[in-house]
Amino acid sequence: MTKNKSKNKSKNKSNSNIGNNNNNNNNNNNNNNNNNNNNNNNNIGNNNNNNNNNNNNNNNNNNNNNNNNNNNNNNNVESQLKNKNYNNIGENQHIHKHSHEHEHSHNYDNNEYNEDDEEKEELEHYQLIVSTLLNYSQYSLHWVKDMQDFFHYKLSEEEKKLLPNYNAKMEALARAVLVNSQFLKKIGNEHCNIFSQSSSSSDNANERIVDPTNLDHIKIDYFMMDQLKSTIRQLVREWSEEGKIERDQAFEPIKQQLLEIYGHIPFQERSKIRVYSPGAGLGRLCLEIASLGFSSQGIEYSFMMLIVSNFMLNKVEKINEFKIHPYIHQTVNVLRDIDQLRTVTIPDVLSSELLPKNNPSLEFSMSAGDFTKNIEENSFDCICTCFFIDTAPNILEYVDCISKILKPGGTWINFGPLLYHHAKKKDSIELSYEQLRYLICKKQFQFKKEEIRDAEYCSNQKSLLRSIYKCQFFVVINNKPT
Repeated sequence: MTKNKSKNKSKNKSNSNIGNNNNNNNNNNNNNNNNNNNNNNNNIGNNNNNNNNNNNNNNNNNNNNNNNNNNNNNNNVESQLKNKNYNNIGENQHIHKHSHEHEHSHNYDNNEYNEDDEEKEELEHYQLIVSTLLNYSQYSLHWVKDMQDFFHYKLSEEEKKLLPNYNAKMEALARAVLVNSQFLKKIGNEHCNIFSQSSSSSDNANERIVDPTNLDHIKIDYFMMDQLKSTIRQLVREWSEEGKIERDQAFEPIKQQLLEIYGHIPFQERSKIRVYSPGAGLGRLCLEIASLGFSSQGIEYSFMMLIVSNFMLNKVEKINEFKIHPYIHQTVNVLRDIDQLRTVTIPDVLSSELLPKNNPSLEFSMSAGDFTKNIEENSFDCICTCFFIDTAPNILEYVDCISKILKPGGTWINFGPLLYHHAKKKDSIELSYEQLRYLICKKQFQFKKEEIRDAEYCSNQKSLLRSIYKCQFFVVINNKPT
C-alpha cells in the first residue's frame, strides 16, 4: 500500500492505492464510512447488540478440539494468562458498543491546520491501528482472565459444581484468541513500516513505525479494539464461504444491474466503464466488479479496513490459508459452546484468480480517504453504494457529491438500509426514504428501479439472535445537463 498525496493536501487523507492490477491515476475521494454495521446485526428500527463481552456459562466439553489450528504456542495458556503484563488495561473497562462510527475525525475548520499536522495525525492513527492488531492477544487474554476470575472468586463452591466444564471452555477461548492473534500479527507485521517505505528519505527507509517486539508502552485503545473485533466479523462476510449468503443478498443485485446496463459492451472493452464504490470495506465488492471487466475503484475511510483489505488482496497466497474464530467475543445469544468457538477459513477465493487476465487497460484499486473531499466532477460512469449512504451525518451532502462525481447520464446503484449511524449525535439529519427519494429526484436523478429487499449484515448464522434489514435497492440515472 503506497502512500500518495492527493491534490488537496491540507484537506484530504492520502490516496493509498491497494489491490492487484493497480493502474489507477485518479484523485479519489473516498468514503466517509467505517463500513459500518460491523457488529453483526443492525435492524433499521432495532439496533441489536450481539458483540457484548458478558459471561456465557454454557457447558460443552467438545470445544477444545476446535481451536488448535494454526497455533503452535498454546500448550501453556494458563501460564500466559497469569504472567501477562496488563498494566495498560484498566479494570472493567471493556467497551461493548456497536462500532458504526468513524474511527477518528479531522477538524478542517481551523485555517492553521497544515500538511505537517495532518501527516503527524495520520501517522499516529496508523501506529494505533497497527499496535491494535499486534496487541489483540494481550487485550483478549485479559478478557478471558476476567471471566475466569469471576468464576473462581465470585461463585460459591456449590455454584461452581454446577458448571463442571466452564474452565475447559475458558481454556478453549484462550486458545482461540491465540489463533486469531497469529493471523492478526501477520497483518500487523506486514504494515509495521509501510509509511517508512513511502518516505522520500533514505535515512529512515527501514525504520518501523511500530516495533512489534516492544509494545508494553502502548496503551490499548478499547474503541479501536472494538473496531478490530468488528473487522474480524467483516472478514467472514467478505472473504469466506460462509459469507456468500450475505454477499448474494447485497452484492449480486448490484453486479446483475451492472450487467443489465453495460452487458452489451464486449468484455475486453468494459474497462472503459469506470465504477466507483464508496464504503468499500475489505474490497470484495470492488474486486467482483472488476471481475466483470469494469475498471473498479474502491474508497474507504477506515484505515483499519484498508490495512486488512490490503492484506487480503495482495498478501494471501492460497485459498483457505487462514483459520479464524470470529465469534468468540459474542457471549450472548449462544446456543452451544461449539458455535461460539467454531472456526471459519479465509479466503474463499484469491484476488489474482478473479481479476481478468490480459487486459492492461483495466484499473482496480482501493484508496484511503473521505469521498466527499477533493471530488473530481464527471469522472465516473457508475457509482455503487452498498450499506453506505446512511453513514452520513448529512445525507444531502452524499447525494450532492454523487451527483457531481457521476458523468451526465451515469448510473447510481444503491443497496442498503437507513440506519443512520450518527442519529444519536446532535449534528445529524435522518431522512425517511420518502424524503430521500424526493431529494434524489430534485438532484436531477431519474428512478429506473426501486425495490425493498431483505439482507443481513455480519450476522452469526448460529446465533440465537439475527437481524434482518429491509434494504432500499434502487437504480437511478443522472440527468444533469452536459
